Amino acid sequence: MLTSFLFVRCTLLTLFVPLDIWISSKLMSLHGVSAIANQELLAFFLSPAGFLLSLWLITQLSFAFFVEHSTISILLAQHDLGKRSIMDTFGLILQRSFRVAKVVLAQSLGISLLLSTLVWCGRWLYGLMLNDWDINYYLSHQMSSLWLAVGLLVLITLPIVLLVLRYWASWWLALPLSLFQNCSQWRLFKQAQRLSQGIYIHILLGHVAWLLGRAVIIAAIGTSILFVLEPILHWATYDPERYPWLMVATVVLIGVAFLLSFIDRFIYASCQYYVLRLQTRRLKLVNEEERFAGLMQNTQRRVLLGGVMVVFTVFASFNGYSDVRHFVGHLQTNTSGYVTAHRGGGFAYPENSEAGIQYAISLGIQSTEIDVQITKDGQVVVFHDRDLGRMLGSHLVVENASYAEIVAAYQQQDLTPPPLLTHLLDNYANDIEFNIELKRYNRSFGLAKAMAELLPNYRQAMIVSSLDTDLLAELMNMLAEKRPEQLRYALIYAASVGESDLEREVDMLMVSDQWLDAWRIIEIQQREQEVLAWTINNAAAMQRLFLLGVDGIITDEPKLAQEAKQNIEEMDFSERALRTLRHWLLL
Repeated sequence: MLTSFLFVRCTLLTLFVPLDIWISSKLMSLHGVSAIANQELLAFFLSPAGFLLSLWLITQLSFAFFVEHSTISILLAQHDLGKRSIMDTFGLILQRSFRVAKVVLAQSLGISLLLSTLVWCGRWLYGLMLNDWDINYYLSHQMSSLWLAVGLLVLITLPIVLLVLRYWASWWLALPLSLFQNCSQWRLFKQAQRLSQGIYIHILLGHVAWLLGRAVIIAAIGTSILFVLEPILHWATYDPERYPWLMVATVVLIGVAFLLSFIDRFIYASCQYYVLRLQTRRLKLVNEEERFAGLMQNTQRRVLLGGVMVVFTVFASFNGYSDVRHFVGHLQTNTSGYVTAHRGGGFAYPENSEAGIQYAISLGIQSTEIDVQITKDGQVVVFHDRDLGRMLGSHLVVENASYAEIVAAYQQQDLTPPPLLTHLLDNYANDIEFNIELKRYNRSFGLAKAMAELLPNYRQAMIVSSLDTDLLAELMNMLAEKRPEQLRYALIYAASVGESDLEREVDMLMVSDQWLDAWRIIEIQQREQEVLAWTINNAAAMQRLFLLGVDGIITDEPKLAQEAKQNIEEMDFSERALRTLRHWLLL
């Protein structure tokens, strides 16, 4: 039974992951983009195409869960008949797959209705907010509206949630019935509803207990693993000759996770199957012969089915070996990430200021990140926000104002105005690498044109980056024949679904920490691209990312980052390997 469960799970992963990628790309194309990143992510999921993707993912997860525990249900039913055949089990699942899909789709109808209400209400409520191209501006200025929208959505969808709970419990037994019964879909649901009538409240309470039990067990296991992990890792990595035992322990840990997952499915499937058996015998709505009709049929083409099982097993084994090999190679790689000061010099001085740049240079760090946008009179000014509201309390919009007007607004409050990009490059490009983030809050390519005229005048190493794929692509196209030798391009990801066409054309990716894990780092670096993580402001997160092998981090605390990097460099190999492996296992 455990073997059957493991094979079904590997098969589902092998089948659905490529299908998920294909469906996501098609729906994103329908939405009019090749990838969804940053602030566009919210707009996509509030669109009709995003709703279809959400609906597909819910249906897929429901289907996968059912297939896993229906495998156990079939084996339990075979045990009642005194026969056990894994091949027959898989054959019956394949034979009844269309019926299973219809049952899952029918039971997902209420969830889909709930989701569609959330999506369309959210689209209406957030419509004006989505016109803003800066996600930080959106969050900081619309927080009260956001909470109000959430409250309204809860009130609107509460009756629908109750409706979903009511009919889902009535049709709960339709899932195992769909495997064993040869009858119409309507009769199937009517039988399930009759079988569930007398035990409706027990079904609900049973699921509540099951969910609470899962939460308690997962919390207990997680606490236990964290408690014993450090001494085990310390013992295994202290001596290089013990590394094979560490790999064995890793395999055992993965095996335990699969075993616990199997036990969870086994308990759920057993309860469902034996409730069905008890109700059919008690109410006599379905006779024994009809209940086992599906199991009486012999599965054909066993050789072909066996061949498919072997292919999937070999494929899964190869993927597992490849992952382990990449991990070992990464563990043996020395950490060499560098520090980039965010918005000039971090928190020490006003953002994007000349004083912040001077502070970053005094620390001796490699790079500083600055934000630039274009003014009404075509000047490239070093400034982050769409307007001067956050910095000065002024409603002056940068793109609609001349540089002289911006300077005057600062001087009225006796503050130093934001510098022009040319001023910083002329005075400091020899002392520090500039990571220049392009920002716009409209659809104009004026900034790309201005940068294309400015950058060829400089030969120092620098990076041009942006969240805006269209703006960055336009600049790259303009500089195609006159790109400075030491200029590199970076695409920034605050969040992403899919892969942008531009992603493989840039020299580096700047990824938000919450979307970055060890496998993502390896994937990017194997394409010979750099990985920068942003914005990292605490020592623990800095150490984690350096140990996972990022090429650099962007931080508001550059001095703290230097200390974290120095602490890692002072570690011996065994301690560094221990800490690296801990971060890998806790991903």
